[in-house]
Amino acid sequence: MAMNDFPTPIRDLLPSLPDQCKHISVQDLRVFLAVSQAGGIRKASYGLGIGQSAVTRRIQRLEDGLGVSLFERSQAGVRLTGAGWDFSERARALVNDLRIAICSARVAGEGRNGHLRLGVLASLSQGPMRELVTSFVGRYPQIELTFSRADRGELMTQLNHRTLDLVFASGTPNLADGDSMLFTEEPVFLAVAKFHTLAKKASLQWSDLFDANFVVSIDEPGPEVSDHILRRVSDLGRQARIQHHGLDREGIMSLVGLGFGVSPMCEHWCGVNYPDVTFVPMKVEGEWECLPFSLRWRGDNDNPALRRFLSLAREIAKVGARSSGPS
Repeated sequence: MAMNDFPTPIRDLLPSLPDQCKHISVQDLRVFLAVSQAGGIRKASYGLGIGQSAVTRRIQRLEDGLGVSLFERSQAGVRLTGAGWDFSERARALVNDLRIAICSARVAGEGRNGHLRLGVLASLSQGPMRELVTSFVGRYPQIELTFSRADRGELMTQLNHRTLDLVFASGTPNLADGDSMLFTEEPVFLAVAKFHTLAKKASLQWSDLFDANFVVSIDEPGPEVSDHILRRVSDLGRQARIQHHGLDREGIMSLVGLGFGVSPMCEHWCGVNYPDVTFVPMKVEGEWECLPFSLRWRGDNDNPALRRFLSLAREIAKVGARSSGPS
């Protein structure tokens, strides 16, 4: 397609260049900068690894194309003219910018540069997700990571509208949510006050919690926690006592530390220290109780950084699958 074939609005946006630019190559600029830096044709030729005649021809072609003399020549070597000084400054900036643009394009294509937007319904204080993020940053420090936290519905909406690249949330892979993978199964702990009698146990069964008062947030992941409590306690033929509060995770833990009740949580939250709160691992039928956590993304997302993140996630998930129980 010729330049004149572009629709007028697009053509008007394209920068116009002088006709002289048609005859200037990047190699011409490289040779010119080498000569100006070396102060002579012979030295520049040696540094570039090409013949003196080739250097001379390129400088002459550049000067002819520009219509100005860039060097004053003498037996002692060459000196930049006034026009040459001005051109050298701008040419050096142009070549540097071009080199940076090429390098940036290459590393972006390899997933070593760019931006990755993550939605999380969990804490990054400890656990496999923290390990994944830490390893990814160490391996790809040039990739910018941004994190978002909201309820599950909002995060999935953002994922489907491409304002997020990936969501980390509890549950098994669900094809209705797009492409997904089981990343880890995390042990469940009970947060109890340090002075509570349950805090002295090495582990707990749900049958130990018949008379417990549970405190849960009304916000995510509170509803999911409530459902889990109801399901476990009802399996034992009892009715759970659950108090719902308009507090975040830190607020709920403050209530636990004050003795208002107990609250189940996954291992990744146990990396945070809360006043007067301790965490006791839970068991079901003699086995450590675990909850699945999955990664979800759009299969048509071609972000190279996402592909790198998923590749590393599969490595960590494979290693984590060989271990089980509280760390």
